[in-house]
Amino acid sequence: MPHPETSAPLARRGVHDMRGSALVELALAMPLLMILVFGVVDLGQAVNTRMILTNVCREGGSIGCRQDPLQSTLPDLLVTSAAPLALNGADGRVIVTRITSGTSAASPNPRITAQYQRGGLGVTGSTTSGTTQLGLSGPVYAHLVYDADQGIADLTSVTVVEVWFKYRPITPLSNFLPGLLTPDDGGLIMHSRSVF
Repeated sequence: MPHPETSAPLARRGVHDMRGSALVELALAMPLLMILVFGVVDLGQAVNTRMILTNVCREGGSIGCRQDPLQSTLPDLLVTSAAPLALNGADGRVIVTRITSGTSAASPNPRITAQYQRGGLGVTGSTTSGTTQLGLSGPVYAHLVYDADQGIADLTSVTVVEVWFKYRPITPLSNFLPGLLTPDDGGLIMHSRSVF
């Protein structure tokens, strides 16, 4: 049986060894924990940004399709409703377009009758005169083409709302994993589009 006086220093030495190993384990695990926490924060912020863009786009389409004629102030309303995102600045862009149906057999194809833009982000909309079918899907475009048998097109007009925002991470995670969250010049460009 060991003597009580000799076993006490061994027991104390074991406690100190355990404390030291716990500190080493914490030091090794801390970078992974920080990356995990930063990832959760940035992912949550990116999802929130995406939801704001989607909601702004849908509401803009809903409001725009009920305006006749399309109001030039609609993009300003959408920029305001996107707070806290600064869609009117260098990191955002809003484009609202009204496409009207063909009116006769001589002019059967749809055309852009109004387009309003806000924001300074250097992107172009998919709804332009130079694009195939004005950037619309085949079925939607076909409903806007004048039908000579009916004497009118199926739809009189559609409103297209496109919203872009350059999301920039709020944590230093992109410093640890370069290129993951910042592929587009320091940010990730998010886009949403609706057709009403």
